[in-house]
Amino acid sequence: MNGTQFWLVRHGETEWNANRRLQGWLDIPLSAVGVRQAEQLAEYLQSPAFDVSIDAIASSDLSRAFETARIAAGHLGLQVRASRDLRERCYGIYEGRDWTALDALRAGQGGVDFRDPQQAVEKGESLHAFSVRISGAFEALAQQYKGQRVLVFSHGGVIDIAWRKTHGISLGAARPDPILNTSINHFSIDEANNWAMIDWGRIGHLETSALDDVL
Repeated sequence: MNGTQFWLVRHGETEWNANRRLQGWLDIPLSAVGVRQAEQLAEYLQSPAFDVSIDAIASSDLSRAFETARIAAGHLGLQVRASRDLRERCYGIYEGRDWTALDALRAGQGGVDFRDPQQAVEKGESLHAFSVRISGAFEALAQQYKGQRVLVFSHGGVIDIAWRKTHGISLGAARPDPILNTSINHFSIDEANNWAMIDWGRIGHLETSALDDVL
């Protein structure tokens, strides 16, 4: 297969994930559930079911992603390269608020629509700016690790952007499926920066009980 291949993993669960609070750039640690998910992922990555020789590991520098990488990929013996460019979208003044309150705000007068690509976010990023950052980060990695296999640990919003790039879907379109904690998403980027989906949303390594909370 031509190009650089990526296995992009969402971090394990945090208490704020479970309580539906907006994290963004706030550095929220893994919960006990998130640690267990990362351990389950490690078991899978060490099993015969994952028969891939990984060349490099990159991660968001936020602890929920970096700690997931440390737990899940420590057996590979590779340095985890932390990057601010792989962070979740910055939601500025809205970080820390619960989604119910944000939904009410969006429906009211003067509300903010986070799915509008050009919507300005005070002290944060528009969806368009976030998309440009994430696209650039992965295309830079594709050049740095040309033709190699890269394991990346990041965030739900980052995976959403990668999903749109690999499917050619606009930023404003609805996404039909959730992005689950520690799900694995496999795609490639070739030398012309063409993105191609290979396999998406793999969650077979998670225990059934962990899925019951989100499905």
